[in-house]
Amino acid sequence: MTTPQQQPFAPGPAGYGTPPVQPVGYGPPAPRWNVMSIVALVAAFFIPLVAVICGWVSVRQIARTGEQGRGLAIAALVLGGLGCALWIGFWVLIIAGGGSFSYSYSM
Repeated sequence: MTTPQQQPFAPGPAGYGTPPVQPVGYGPPAPRWNVMSIVALVAAFFIPLVAVICGWVSVRQIARTGEQGRGLAIAALVLGGLGCALWIGFWVLIIAGGGSFSYSYSM
């Protein structure tokens, strides 16, 4: 005795159409951004040393958690490093060249 094969997902009764769409808000969660990488990038324009420190912390956090923002963290590291180099160069010029300035006041 043989049984007729059924389709595993046979269409329902006529008039039902397509299945309802899943409501908004359900499904895979949106990827999260690492907040420390955003803070590091903003700090790169104001306080370069903080940008370097926050950038390194955020790169390690992103590697551990899989969040987004690795590019922001790397940009903060580059900009913060350049900012620190400029500050160090500025102070070296001020300290090393400080005695070479001569002021002459004539009366």
